[in-house]
Amino acid sequence: AASFTSRGDYRLAGLFQMHAPAPRAAARPLVDGCDDAATFKSHSYSLSQAMRFAVEEINNSSALLPNVTLGYDIHDTCSEPASLHATLRALARQGRQEVEVLPTFRHYEPEAVAAIRPDSTQLALTTVAVLSIFLIPEVSAAPPADEEKGSRGVTV
Repeated sequence: AASFTSRGDYRLAGLFQMHAPAPRAAARPLVDGCDDAATFKSHSYSLSQAMRFAVEEINNSSALLPNVTLGYDIHDTCSEPASLHATLRALARQGRQEVEVLPTFRHYEPEAVAAIRPDSTQLALTTVAVLSIFLIPEVSAAPPADEEKGSRGVTV
């Protein structure tokens, strides 16, 4: 389940690594194993709260996006399986639980219209590969100094 959810006409997916990955000694990868308080990352949590604040400010303004309400699903992407699960949840069609692969995505309507991707390069690789197939725009939560050369935070 999403860590934070707000309904709206258009929804954004926030993928933030709020906990460090679990040790790799686990017998199987955990999708929901992101709740260890010892591995909490306050910086990523702050980024998720900034996203919530920005969406609320936009929704409360009559000058920005009038008659439109933005929503969000914010997920803790503490591991690659959790990141993939959150990415697939963002791609599920509105009101459904599965992702459909169609011959054309011209009329495909996923839950999220855009994504704030993880600031971890390792976790972002999977997210970028999957979301780009569905033509979902992404923005990096990482500051420009942490981005790869040539990138300024927007994935095209």
